[in-house]
Amino acid sequence: MLERWVGLFLKQLAAEHSNGFAQKTSANNSKLFARLGFYATMSIGAAVLSVWRQWSPDFLNDIILVSTLVGIAWIDRKTLLIEGRMVALALVLRLLWLSYFAPHQMFSSLTGLLVGAGILYLIGFLYETFRHRQGLGEGDAAVLGLIGMWVGWQGLGTVLLIAALSGILIGGISLLRQRQSNQNIHELIQTQIPFAPFLCIGGLIVYFLQETGFAGAFYGF
Repeated sequence: MLERWVGLFLKQLAAEHSNGFAQKTSANNSKLFARLGFYATMSIGAAVLSVWRQWSPDFLNDIILVSTLVGIAWIDRKTLLIEGRMVALALVLRLLWLSYFAPHQMFSSLTGLLVGAGILYLIGFLYETFRHRQGLGEGDAAVLGLIGMWVGWQGLGTVLLIAALSGILIGGISLLRQRQSNQNIHELIQTQIPFAPFLCIGGLIVYFLQETGFAGAFYGF
């Protein structure tokens, strides 16, 4: 279902921008072994979570978060866009899960949503004000707000730290590998890279650290 959703989003986007986006090349066509690897990875991950959670309601909560963040990262890496419908659906499912299974966590989750979205929106606003160009998309703020629904406002600082460090390391290596022979460093720095995948990495790490009790190693609980 997740792969189908991503595929439909990419097809819709290609239809809307047929002259300048998603031309059919070997670079964006999924190969069979890559799809099988994705299926195997997600299936193994779901199996591990089901054993760990013992099929408790927390298992459903985990599946919602993992599937959503994987889908968001997948689409953003390919298009530099955030699928808002995926974010909205995850927010609704999280609210329903909290209402039924953990109403006492509702305030903390909503606070995490507002603080997470507000932090990146403010950073993006200030960057655009002083640099006169967009640095962060509004979709990134929505993704951090979504993550805040699971990790609470207390975990957002660690999420941003992990996202920034992984973005610098992985994104920097990727840019250097893609650098053209006559391209200078200044032009390379101006290249846009998707930030949502690194937010998703940070969100998953912090969430599972919290769930396994190791979150205190990063911030006081």
